[in-house]
Amino acid sequence: MNRKIRLMLADGATRKVTTRLRESPAAQAFELIIPADDSEAALVAAAPGADAMLCYQAAIPASVIHAAPALKFIQKHGLNCRNIDVAAATAQVVRVAIMPLLRNVTVAEHALALMLACARKVIAGHQAVSSAAYQQAGIEPVLTSQKNYRANWAGIQGVGELFQATVGIIGMGDIGMEIAKRCRAFDMQLVYHQRTPHDAALEEALGLRYLPIDDLLAAADFVVLVIPHTPQTEGMINAAALARMKPGAVLINVGRGGLVDEAALADALESHRLAMAGLDVYQSEPLPVGSRLRHLPNVVLLPHTGGGSYRSWAVDVPASLHNISRFFAGEKTTGVING
Repeated sequence: MNRKIRLMLADGATRKVTTRLRESPAAQAFELIIPADDSEAALVAAAPGADAMLCYQAAIPASVIHAAPALKFIQKHGLNCRNIDVAAATAQVVRVAIMPLLRNVTVAEHALALMLACARKVIAGHQAVSSAAYQQAGIEPVLTSQKNYRANWAGIQGVGELFQATVGIIGMGDIGMEIAKRCRAFDMQLVYHQRTPHDAALEEALGLRYLPIDDLLAAADFVVLVIPHTPQTEGMINAAALARMKPGAVLINVGRGGLVDEAALADALESHRLAMAGLDVYQSEPLPVGSRLRHLPNVVLLPHTGGGSYRSWAVDVPASLHNISRFFAGEKTTGVING
């Protein structure tokens, strides 16, 4: 293509997205089309001139695709294509491609870090070593060798593993998918819940099994929260939900603090109904000094650092733009899901 690629930014009504995209050197290959807002009518109005579309959360229904006769490529900024009518794109011979995002990977890694910290009792182990707890235990250090050592001299109970444990992910969007991929590397059993189940092909590709929420809570050794905080999800992990969880299970929250009734969670942890909780988010942030969670031995508490990779915009935006450029240059394009 001799001229610049006419790229419609479906999420262009979001000023931060537009600014970040314009700042990227990779955007120089494009003539940007910015809709007035992210409504269907605005996207239909902007679509006729588009060779390609880039979307994150904005919906691209059939009406928008049909309004773009020159359209050849839709780049999803992420993995979850439920906001794109892929069937309509395929019928119009428009390729749809997905792109793993660093910003989602960082949260997924954070969730796995919390799961491992809880399973392996990392905080308790660190505190035992750093405080020289052997002195209070009446143990003397010995010079170790291959055969002579003191395994678990601190007597930490309940050290476990992720291998073959069941993880229940509540919210199987882009971040949930990244968590699922990493859990598979630990040979975990994967179940999930969200408002609308994914299609069978995606479930098979990721090794997922859909369960109603009550069944998931009863089955999972690790329950991972990664859904948005909405009026419908406010306090969804309350005393009743915690009572339905498997005894000795672990709760991981990398979604939002308002998903969890923290008083009920503290009760479940104090009674050891739950083995542990790994939390990165809270109802109030920073976690207030009066919170009971601060003093419990069976929690791992982090200061909302799950999305803390500040490389994400510098990496994710160019990756999506370069993928579009490669398509129009006739080069190998990654992530195409419909041909």
